[in-house]
Amino acid sequence: MNVYVDCIGCEQRQLDAQRVTDYLKANRINLVDDPAKSDYSILVTCAVDRTSEDASIVRMESILSKLRPTSRLVVGGCLPSISPERVARYGVYATFSPRNMDTLDKIFHNGVSITEIEDPNKSMFDRDYSGSAKELSPREEYDQAKFGYKIVIDQGCLLNCTFCKIKDATGRLQSVPLDAIVSQFRRAVGQEEPTIMLMGGDTGAYGYDIGTRFHNLLETLLAIPGNYKVFIHDFNVNWLIRDEPGYTKAFSTDSESKHLRGLNFPIQSGSDQILKLMKRPHKAADAISSLRKIKQEYSHITVGTHLIVGFPGETEEDFKSTLKLLEGVDFDFVSCFPYSEHETARSALLPDKVDKDTIDARLDKISRLL
Repeated sequence: MNVYVDCIGCEQRQLDAQRVTDYLKANRINLVDDPAKSDYSILVTCAVDRTSEDASIVRMESILSKLRPTSRLVVGGCLPSISPERVARYGVYATFSPRNMDTLDKIFHNGVSITEIEDPNKSMFDRDYSGSAKELSPREEYDQAKFGYKIVIDQGCLLNCTFCKIKDATGRLQSVPLDAIVSQFRRAVGQEEPTIMLMGGDTGAYGYDIGTRFHNLLETLLAIPGNYKVFIHDFNVNWLIRDEPGYTKAFSTDSESKHLRGLNFPIQSGSDQILKLMKRPHKAADAISSLRKIKQEYSHITVGTHLIVGFPGETEEDFKSTLKLLEGVDFDFVSCFPYSEHETARSALLPDKVDKDTIDARLDKISRLL
């Protein structure tokens, strides 16, 4: 049996694709580099927004066009849970989500179950930057860390943002046991991995379902001696605001060794009105206050954010509030995305859509500011 594996998606979905590959190898199934040679093709997809979903569909159509009449396509990742009817139009053989990968056991009927395959810390999609000697900007440092050693600390989340559909695929928060994370972390340090990226559906929500908190985990990890830098992916600032003393203690633990390096807080907007429409449970002023403290008190830590521009109802005053957020925090790196609407997201029901020309003009203003 020949199987082709591909992925279009974020680093977490790439790790899922790697786990699928490890599973197939453990069951001695032959892997091929071309869907035209396969009996089964497995595509792990993204659907974080409409643009990403469309890209997943294009990749799916490309694979289907190359399959032999007897070959079958299996679609995994976020797309099947977020837009099942869209996937169903193509008559794919089977689907699975990040939370029900055991579907593969029903397809391949082999001795080693997917549940026996450890979560990988690197993937075949990672780029090798080991030979690079140039000095990196905070953005380059953070982006390169996403291709280094990664530890997924949780899946899902606790919030219900109106623009987001990922929870349809990843579900409610499910934190990895603390000792399992510490074990992976110690392994990375022992292997002299230069960077360790903590990843999750919402890293800041870690532990709420198992009786601990993310700052407790950080305090434990950062006390481990070694030569490494820690980066944190998608840390909702709401959790930092809620328990600032706990994070202050964790960051202070790291003041001498300075292991903690890059933190990304996807704030999305500097307008309280837009944050309310998004169902983001924090105020812009609180976010600015908490993040400025990090930058002022821990100069070795770089701070980044994600912004959505052109969310429904975003007025010129709302946009100016986002510019004030950028000026107030002085982020080390910023990612700006035009609002990309999914027709089944709750934000699709909101009035006062912002036209493309206005969104482009606002993105240009942010680009010039940065």
